[in-house]
Amino acid sequence: MELSEGLLSRRTIHKFTNEPVDKSVIEKAVHCAVHAPNHKMTEPWRFYAMTGETKEKLAKRRSELKVEKFLDKNSERAKQAKEDAYQFMIDLPWVIAVTTHRYSVDPVREKEDYAAVACAIQNFMLAAWEEGVGTKWATGQLVNDSIAREIVQPKEEEDIIGFLFLGYPKEVPKRIERHETESVSWLE
Repeated sequence: MELSEGLLSRRTIHKFTNEPVDKSVIEKAVHCAVHAPNHKMTEPWRFYAMTGETKEKLAKRRSELKVEKFLDKNSERAKQAKEDAYQFMIDLPWVIAVTTHRYSVDPVREKEDYAAVACAIQNFMLAAWEEGVGTKWATGQLVNDSIAREIVQPKEEEDIIGFLFLGYPKEVPKRIERHETESVSWLE
């Protein structure tokens, strides 16, 4: 796959098959991810690849958080949302937590490192896409949840900035037109 083809064809995947994804795909994606640009070569990223029991614990927590959004937590809609959130993650071959290094004394470096990790995530997603494997970068409640943090067990100085849901796509969303001409200002 040409680089530009991968950049233009990659989509956020919302529906995955439960077909297994070989660990080598993740290893290649991480290899590509860690070659992202990062100021002063800080390499602030860390990837926590979860499957099995760890992924199941995270799925359970995700389903509990989903229910918290409902006023009536015992409603049929809340129960269904809880089950759907759990089953979605259980059916995934892998879930990857991605962290960045936290610098409480240097907010500029922290911002630079966050940007570097975002670049690493893009590299990861493109490398997986080249292998036919789709991803979804998820943030939200799970990222800041103390129980999810206990499950992932990042180092004290790491912040979870996202979870990558990874698997073979059941369907690939259609491309949405972008507003390229409105995204650039040509200055002389």
